[in-house]
Amino acid sequence: MRQLLFCFCLLIVSIGYAQIPTLGRTNPSDRGQGGQSNFDGNKIADFKRPPIEDYKIISITRDTTTVDTSLTIAKEYKLNYLRKDRYGLLPFANTGQTNNTLIYDFDAYQGTLPRSMAQARHFNYSEYQDIKYYHVPTPVTDLYFRSAFEQGQQLDAFFTINTSPRLNFSIAYKGLRSLGKYQNALTSTGNFRSTLNYKTKDGKYNFKGHWVAQDLLNQENGGLQEQALTQFLSEDEEFDDRSRLLVNFEDAENILDGTRVYFNHYYLLKEKKDSIQNYSLAIGHEFNSENKFYEFRQGAAATELFGDAFEANDFVDRTDHEEFTNKVYATYQDKRLGRLTVQANVTNYEYGYSSVLILDENNDDVEERIPNLLQGNILAVGGDYKNRIGQLDISGEAQVNIAGDFDGYNVHGQVGYKIGEGKYIRGDI
Repeated sequence: MRQLLFCFCLLIVSIGYAQIPTLGRTNPSDRGQGGQSNFDGNKIADFKRPPIEDYKIISITRDTTTVDTSLTIAKEYKLNYLRKDRYGLLPFANTGQTNNTLIYDFDAYQGTLPRSMAQARHFNYSEYQDIKYYHVPTPVTDLYFRSAFEQGQQLDAFFTINTSPRLNFSIAYKGLRSLGKYQNALTSTGNFRSTLNYKTKDGKYNFKGHWVAQDLLNQENGGLQEQALTQFLSEDEEFDDRSRLLVNFEDAENILDGTRVYFNHYYLLKEKKDSIQNYSLAIGHEFNSENKFYEFRQGAAATELFGDAFEANDFVDRTDHEEFTNKVYATYQDKRLGRLTVQANVTNYEYGYSSVLILDENNDDVEERIPNLLQGNILAVGGDYKNRIGQLDISGEAQVNIAGDFDGYNVHGQVGYKIGEGKYIRGDI
């Protein structure tokens, strides 16, 4: 991590210095005798920084916000490992572990396919909707650093630059290593993110894409033993040090590892903006390829905490998930009628385990096999609509699986109304 951070900072300094040639750079013809520079220090004062509104953050749904450099209480709430407000989340003992969810989020998942494995380990796993794209007039750097509980640090380093007004790329890395207060509770994670945002000179073709690699490792101790819990609750000074308390597991760990390639591009077939008409028609294609696995490892003998086991020791439980999605869509947008999108997508999936379960309870040589792999293709169609009428915001989306092994549908609608400055009410169905 140290080598990566050093190279990252060196890249930022070199590119950032090259962006402003007036800050100390002079042509050879401007040098006096003896090679002395005739640099005018007032050139620094003449440099005008672009307004903050020009530093744009763009979501995959093309919602745009600006970089926020203000110091507010909301920023304090986001100064944590997840880099977001943790309201409704009760974290575990060590940084980077999972959280207990105290509030049900009805908008958390709106898909028509089963979710992948180990969702409790996905709090710090960036989905494709979480990745942002950028458009900045000057290079932007964001560095976050905090110490961890014991013998570790957490870092989130981000850098983005526009090489031209039409091409932007960004690179980011978030890493954590924290020993924790208890035995066998080490956390070691890494999230690498890179994005590309491009549009042609006439603005008709737009491309957004990213490549993400993530690995989240946690040691698991299974909690305190009953004797250790009694010793801690007794308030005996000898057991104030939590690292001395005995835990159930001393050699168990799990890891969630995933890589993803994603891009979304569209082409404007027709666009007209004048005092009478304001509309556009575009067609697009979205591709998402993601491979991930979750593995639990433990070398000790089986315990009663998880019930009966098929093996006596050396447990390795691994689940693999591969998914490829291709989507084609058409979007019509009108100033009065709003934005309507229709789409069709096909998803190829493989979801499997590392072994096949064979049952022969009656010893009659009749085997019942539980396969270790689910695979197939799902064809789905759907659409979404969004519009704003005065202070009223209307949006909705729907999708249904029409072919494949999984039946499913999703319908979601939302209505919001602005009742005053900073006051907004919303209803969902």
